[in-house]
Amino acid sequence: MTNQLESIHLNKKIIPIWKSDGSCAEESKNKTFCMAPWSHTYISPQGERRLCCASREEHSFQKQYIDASNDERYGEVKDSKTDADDFNPTSLDEHWNSQYMKDIRKKLMSGERIPQCDVCNDDILSLSSYRKWFTGVLFRDKIQEAFDKTDDDGHTTMPAISFDYRYSNLCNFKCRMCGEQLSSSWEAEKKKHNMWSIEHQPFMQPTVKQKMVKFQRTVVEPEFKKAISDGIVEEIYWVGGEPLMYDIHWWALKEMVANGSAKNCHLRYNSNLSRTTFKGMELFDYLPQFKDWLMCASIDGTGDIVEFIRKGIVWDEWLANFKKGLAAPGGKDKMLFDLTITGPGMFSIKDLFDLSLELDVRIETKIMFAFHADIVFSPFAWPKHILNRHLDDLLAYIKPRATPKQQTLVNTLVGMKDRQTFEEQWPETHEQQFFNGRNYQEQLDRIRQEQYRLEDIYKRDPELYEWWTRKERK
Repeated sequence: MTNQLESIHLNKKIIPIWKSDGSCAEESKNKTFCMAPWSHTYISPQGERRLCCASREEHSFQKQYIDASNDERYGEVKDSKTDADDFNPTSLDEHWNSQYMKDIRKKLMSGERIPQCDVCNDDILSLSSYRKWFTGVLFRDKIQEAFDKTDDDGHTTMPAISFDYRYSNLCNFKCRMCGEQLSSSWEAEKKKHNMWSIEHQPFMQPTVKQKMVKFQRTVVEPEFKKAISDGIVEEIYWVGGEPLMYDIHWWALKEMVANGSAKNCHLRYNSNLSRTTFKGMELFDYLPQFKDWLMCASIDGTGDIVEFIRKGIVWDEWLANFKKGLAAPGGKDKMLFDLTITGPGMFSIKDLFDLSLELDVRIETKIMFAFHADIVFSPFAWPKHILNRHLDDLLAYIKPRATPKQQTLVNTLVGMKDRQTFEEQWPETHEQQFFNGRNYQEQLDRIRQEQYRLEDIYKRDPELYEWWTRKERK
């Protein structure tokens, strides 16, 4: 058998070299290979199956947040499907060795760069790419197996052993950088205030909603439960919506502990951490019984700023729940701040950094997702010189004191200086899109009767405040 760490050609297949630190070796001839199509299965709250949550693929019915384009929010949507009959999701059995998946596997084995993986190819969201997680960390020891158990046509006999199933958009928060696809609270608000359309949100139609719920209950949940009962699941990524509100999450914890498969499974969470109990079950009593676990506790700042960004969060309650996780066995290494950098959150990064030092916890950092210039909640909506001034100030404060646990924050802030702002990316359209985006944020302020608004945060920087409040030219 060929050693998995040797880069070789085998029937036009190139086995990549992945190092023990989770990175692809410079001498590897295949830098695009990812273990996800051999191990991982993902489905969105709208029933969209994809390679993973970060892949950019043609949607089958409902565009996902990662599919956003310039015409998505304020313009005309092209080729939108709106009829409930167009909602035709597939089961895992139908999907796993479909022609599409087989083609993906062939391309990745040959080292081809594919557009579905551009988020990892270009480190769009984070320097810690999903490819590094699946291929360099979690399933590095299965790379050779993937090549051995895959035919020349891309058919594999390896089963899905990693699940990211988002059973609904059930969530009790309305985070400003989120939306109705991933939050039922957002969905209810948009329905109440007539802020949706069949063209943009076909999944919100009652007839479609009924079909989605039926599909989740009769197909998605049973195939997940079967994998749990068979004891083959080696990783679960719990994310939502809010996963700690899913009944099936708590069922899975209890079932896997009972059938003994917990000791072979890695649990990974992205949670708003607004609760840790369910019907007498305490989350942090169960997690230490698994092979490993990681709680990425979503947070974007502290105090009033985070309560503005993440509508629904109570900062003191969140912090108490986080400290409860720290007190669990191994919690110091398994609880981390999952920071998304936003415009208003820039004013709270120092406080969050200080707190991470005080608690001795890791910060995992990503940048707010934005593929068009009306996402004015992003710091890249700011003028370049103002953004760089803030980045320099943050780096001067953080870099000398950072430990390895804050290094991704340092690296992300440094990397932000090299990224284009919206003005640089979209020189012809960014100005009008700015006003469209600002109007949308102000509309949310009125609907939510906010007493503390974005402009109140930006007043801390007079130049930024002047830019934010400038009048639109007629």
